[in-house]
Amino acid sequence: MDLYLDCGRGISGDMTLAALNHLGVEMAPFVAILAEAGIRCRIETRAELRAGGLGRLADVSWDDVQPLRHPADIAAVFNRLAVSATARDRALAVLEALTQAEAHAHQIPPEQVHFHEVGAVDTLVDIAGVCWALEQLGAERITASPLPWFSGTVECAHGLLPLPAPATAFLFRGKPVRPVPDREELVTPTGAALVHTLADGFADGPCGIVRAMGTGYGSRPAPAGLRIWLTEAVQAQVSHTRGGFEFVLQLETHLDHLTGEELGLALEALSALPEVLDVLWLPGTGKKNRPAGLMRMLCRPEDEDAVSRAVLRHTHSLGLRRQCLERRVQPREPAFLDIGDAQLAAKAYILEDTRYARAEAEAVKTAAGERGIGAPALRFGQTRRGLTAHGQKTGTNRKGVQPCACLPPLFSD
Repeated sequence: MDLYLDCGRGISGDMTLAALNHLGVEMAPFVAILAEAGIRCRIETRAELRAGGLGRLADVSWDDVQPLRHPADIAAVFNRLAVSATARDRALAVLEALTQAEAHAHQIPPEQVHFHEVGAVDTLVDIAGVCWALEQLGAERITASPLPWFSGTVECAHGLLPLPAPATAFLFRGKPVRPVPDREELVTPTGAALVHTLADGFADGPCGIVRAMGTGYGSRPAPAGLRIWLTEAVQAQVSHTRGGFEFVLQLETHLDHLTGEELGLALEALSALPEVLDVLWLPGTGKKNRPAGLMRMLCRPEDEDAVSRAVLRHTHSLGLRRQCLERRVQPREPAFLDIGDAQLAAKAYILEDTRYARAEAEAVKTAAGERGIGAPALRFGQTRRGLTAHGQKTGTNRKGVQPCACLPPLFSD
């Protein structure tokens, strides 16, 4: 399963913990793990209904004052927790990111960073609890939305604080952001550290089959909160023999800086990749009336990384947009198409009770090259000797319609 963090209305440690609880992760086992490590606290969750829909709230409370002020103290607790190595390593990485951000904000060495008594336990529980809960859900890949950005100020215990807070702004580096009209802190340093460490990438929305959604609200009375989508990645290709629906990724970028030769080489290289399902180039006019164009690729979701890297390698584009699409696949089967004296590999399909075939482009190229003619000459010399499916004569279809062996266009990719 994959997780998508919809941070458009903010993210904090307690909001993330509450959203994961709304997705079905019970907190009682984690409270027991904390108790075994010497941290006696309570995590209380309750339903909350706001304009953003039904969600959960999570409150951390404790009876004894915990002597946890410095990151090293919290890290020592993380190392005592009876959790998996993956959850522990994630928690330590989030803590390190938060420590570095606070050290930069206050211009002090990381070892001198300290949390006040309330924030220390909350920070410990939020970070370790989120990392533990993610493993309970079996999250394999975590993607986040662009982060909300508001440039303003907010009154706090330290006076008038600029937003995003200095530690949050430090962690925003390298992340996509979007301006929002809110006049309050939407992303806390802990929330930013979680995204910084745990997100494998950023996207405008989840991709795959949505299985569940959890909403987590924070202590502030905001109408909306953090939404976490649990999605199932579509890995397997649909059977093209039977047809059906499958998900594909559409990657695209605008190009106006390549020479004609460089563009041609890029299209040729991308078309040759087995992970690329299709490549399209649409020429046009860009800003300042420069000749430009849209390069668009289709690939399967599991091939996104390989195709994205290839696009950047061959185009040196500075941006690549992605969109998850569902497509309907028309049933087809391998066949042979007789054209003149050539028998070409083809794809056969039935549409409105009539059987059609399109020769494979590579088969046409090879046959034309062997005969020293162009592809049009091969098509003009076609005969109607019939279509064979898997090498066998097809005869008539179920309604007696004769097979149509060769209707333009002949080529199939």
